[in-house]
Amino acid sequence: MGTHITNEVPESPKSHIDHLTKMLSIIRSTDTVLLMTRSVEGAIAGRPMALADVDDDGTIYLTTSIGSVKANEIAADPRVNLSVQTSKGIVSIEAEARLSQDRAMIDQLWKESWRIWYPEGRHAPSIAIIVISPTEGTYWDTSLAHGLSFLWRAVKAKLTGEEIQTTASDVGTVHLR
Repeated sequence: MGTHITNEVPESPKSHIDHLTKMLSIIRSTDTVLLMTRSVEGAIAGRPMALADVDDDGTIYLTTSIGSVKANEIAADPRVNLSVQTSKGIVSIEAEARLSQDRAMIDQLWKESWRIWYPEGRHAPSIAIIVISPTEGTYWDTSLAHGLSFLWRAVKAKLTGEEIQTTASDVGTVHLR
């Protein structure tokens, strides 16, 4: 008999804040995210991006050159997906993106490591911030403690031939609008 996933283990429901906090902790545990946009032809285009910052409400900041392909794709279709995978978990975010050349925002977010893309520094005329406003995010907890719990349940299911029991803490969805 194969292993199947069911949601049979009752667990106290997590609050919106609990889910948001968990999702943000996964995002903040990395320096790189995967940004997916739509190309002019409608294909999904993905690329790794350096994470500039994350607000407590889930707003995410990245940087790009104003004339880049991804900037043009965002201008044509602001719907994006942002994905993160770390040792703490996996996150997939549906969002809307916009470009900002607000100098105060650029100054606040500036990292000296960006100089490889902007040799002129924070005052480069091409620098823009991609402001990602999530509409919904889903996370999967793969942290060590949680992963051991899930592994135990998977091994038990395999040995007994019963379906694996998942808990509400295995996955969570956060509605942000």
